[in-house]
Amino acid sequence: MPKDLTKTKICDGDGHRFTKGDHMKRSQIKHRLTKNFLAGFAIALGLIAGGLLAVAVTGTFNTFTSGNVMKASDINANFASLKTAIEGIPTQKAMRLIYENDVTSTTTSVNITGLDGNTDVEYEIKVRMVSGSAAGTIDYYFQPNSDSTTGNYRERNIYADNATAPTASAANTNPGLYICGGYNGSGAICHGKTIFYAKSGFMRSSLNQSIVFISNSSWSSWNRHGIWTDTGNNVTSINITSTQTNGIGAGSRIEVWARR
Repeated sequence: MPKDLTKTKICDGDGHRFTKGDHMKRSQIKHRLTKNFLAGFAIALGLIAGGLLAVAVTGTFNTFTSGNVMKASDINANFASLKTAIEGIPTQKAMRLIYENDVTSTTTSVNITGLDGNTDVEYEIKVRMVSGSAAGTIDYYFQPNSDSTTGNYRERNIYADNATAPTASAANTNPGLYICGGYNGSGAICHGKTIFYAKSGFMRSSLNQSIVFISNSSWSSWNRHGIWTDTGNNVTSINITSTQTNGIGAGSRIEVWARR
């Protein structure tokens, strides 16, 4: 019978004895580990370089091919170059959630403090208001620095009620910049999203979209442009208020996002 060469005893440089079959298995395992490591490293490098880096990678950058002996110093040098490149990417500002409130009991207003409009420049206010009062028409506004002087606000809007054609109107007696509302009765729901330019030096402006739903036959949608005439005072707070006592009902949600 032919001799099974895989069972032939061989000796390594340190005097350890093992079969040729063991040697072949070790070589295969080492090859697979090396191949898998290289593949994983390449994928990671591709994700980093392709997804994050908008700048060139400079410095020492070693490349490897199958069968190469990889040294820790070479790999560390590659990661050091990637680290330098990533840390060199310019920081870009984005809208970040800085305040959120899931209202659990009725209230008339919610005051949000600790702002700096001259630094943040722009805020985005998102609300889902549930009516907490059955008394009269309810609207929701926000007041920079709690300014409730109606003469300091201007508004122009286009709206559609139920299935009617869009209509334009103006308002110069609002107690703040509009968020959403325009309904009677407890439990009605309105959504509003407002972008507020907050930096001082000019009249501050807001761009608002909102919709109110009472029933399939009773709803309205709005597009508004608002002005706060104060040009000098830095915005340090925003007071969200209802035109009716306890008009902000349980289930309402308020979010404020800042450009940071």
